Parts: sequence; C-alpha cells; structure tokens
Amino acid sequence: MWRLLAFVPVIALLAGINYYEDPANIFHDSNKEMAAELLGGKAVYFGSGNGDERKVKQYVIEGMPKHVECLTIGPCLSMTVNKENVGTEDYYNLSVSGLNYTDCMAEFALLDLNEIEYDRVILCVDSYFFDEAFALGSRNQDFIPYAEYMIKKFDGEDPEAPQKSVFTTCKTYFEQAFSLTYFQASLNLIKKNRSLFLKSKRWGIMNDETADYAHYENDASYVYALEYRLNTTDNVVAEATGYDIETEFAHNKHLSDYYKDRFRMLIEYLDNKGVEIEFFYCPICPTLWDRRAKNADEYFLLEEIEAYGHEIAAEYNIKETGSFNPYNIGITDDDFWDARHLKQSSIDEKFDFKKR
Repeated sequence: MWRLLAFVPVIALLAGINYYEDPANIFHDSNKEMAAELLGGKAVYFGSGNGDERKVKQYVIEGMPKHVECLTIGPCLSMTVNKENVGTEDYYNLSVSGLNYTDCMAEFALLDLNEIEYDRVILCVDSYFFDEAFALGSRNQDFIPYAEYMIKKFDGEDPEAPQKSVFTTCKTYFEQAFSLTYFQASLNLIKKNRSLFLKSKRWGIMNDETADYAHYENDASYVYALEYRLNTTDNVVAEATGYDIETEFAHNKHLSDYYKDRFRMLIEYLDNKGVEIEFFYCPICPTLWDRRAKNADEYFLLEEIEAYGHEIAAEYNIKETGSFNPYNIGITDDDFWDARHLKQSSIDEKFDFKKR
C-alpha cells in the first residue's frame, strides 16, 4: 500500500505538467478563441502551445457566414493560398497539416452539417487522400465521427449528426492528463522553450512585436515564421537529399480502386451542389523529384493520382493548376522553402487560382 502511495506524487506531477504545458490545447480552448478573433478580422498566432489546427478550422467552419464564395481544402501544401491568390475577399483556407482522406471527409461533413454554401472550392490533390498508409485516422480524434458521417452519406445512408458528448470530453481530459505520449509532447515543449514555464501566451493577436511569428491571416491562410522563410536553396537541397521517399511516396504501391471511387463520390457530391471545383497539384522540388525518378519503376503513385485527376477533370470540366512534376511547370529548387513547400512569392507569381 505504501509503495503504491509513493507513486502518487509522480502521477500527480505528470498530470500537472500535461495540464500546464498542454501542447495541443486540450485543456485550454485557445483554438476556439483564435477562431473567434480570426472570424472577427484579426490575424492570430499560436504562442507557447502548439495548438490544434483541425480544431481551429472546425471552429472557423462553425462560425463562418452561411455563404462563402471560395474555400481551399488540402494539406499543408495549400495552407498558404490566400484571398489575393484566389481573387476574392469572401474566402477561407481550411487546409491543415497532413490532411488525409479522413480529415477531408470530416471538413466536408462540418460544412454540410453547418449548412455552409460555397460557390467554389480549390482542392489540393495529394497522396495522403489516396495512400492507404496515411488515409485513415486523424491527428484529432474528434474528426473521425464527422468523417464517418460523410462516408455514410456518400454510401446512401441517412446518418445522424455526431453529438458532442460531455462524457467523451471528460474521457479525453482524463486520458490525456495521464498519457505518457502527451507527457512526451509536453517535455518536447519544455525543451523547445528551454523552460518549465511558458515563455509567451498560448496564442495572441498579431501586432508589430509579433510580425515574425507564424500565424493565420484573417482568411485562415497560414504565414510561416520568418525563421522558416529565411531558408536558402541549400536548405531545400539538404532536406530533399534526406527525405524519406520510401514512406512518403508509397514504395511499390498503386492507386487503389477504393480511394478512386471515394474521390469520385466527393467530386459528384460537389458537382451536384453546383460547386465550381479546381484541382491543385503542388509540385515537388526538382532535387527531390530527381531522387524519386531514379527509381521510377518503384514509385508511381503520384503519376497515377495526377492521371486520374486529369481524367476526372475532363469528365466534370474542372480547372487544374500545377503538377507534381516541377519540370512540367518550370519550377526550380529556388521556388521552395523546403523539399515540399512552395515559397509564398512563387505561389503569388506562378499559380493562377482566380475564378475562370
């Protein structure tokens, strides 16, 4: 008994650190507060906490006007596409890091359930939607019931809207308070801050003092931190040289019929709503493309995805922008901040997302 009691302070310390550091803002609802300010026209940033991109975008959807002219949905590759790029003030970027098939279904479900009408959507077509290794699950478990709702709807069922459960919320609080995985994330945050105590607010409204911070603009598009934007072409080449192509580019995997069918269902759903669709294929930096091309007979999923995208685009009269292959569109390593992410200046100058 006494031996068990000896562990109580250790467990209490773990829970206390998880609650205080709270790297994903589970216990502190900064995400909702950020979305509210963003919808009010302010640019906002994540401070000491990492925040939860998916929750921010969920709250944006729940609070946005019932009619929006244009949306962008995709992974981090499309997070920086902004209202100037698409040519309208009536715009929100709903992209999140690592958006996969599940996340995509969840966002469209949230739009459906909140009765948001939109005239146009820019879809960043990416392998995470189609690659079985990445397609399922979500970085935010709350997204999964929404994804299931949309999948059932596509399958011809009449699903009930997911209910926000107090029990589920309390269960999440309890699990994460005593989670060793969350504790490791908390330790990583302590290491990053070089302090047990948070050095800044969990989030804030952009001002002159925070001009170099990574942040969301008021259209929910993302601006990377100045430190990241100062990366050189040498940084791009170095990352491309060490990039895990075997995992990220689906070694010896073909495009599955299942995800082809699911993608077609999504396009049919949008087409039936009268939504104008645009496909964005974000290129890979040439150094990384060349590494992959040396083993082209083992890496073919991207070519299959783009070919299928072209097939769907021709069938539904969809505008297409970009290409996975940088040589198809005259993109160089100088156009990137790292192996995958385009500089904002390159997006501004070389891609046309305006209404045709």
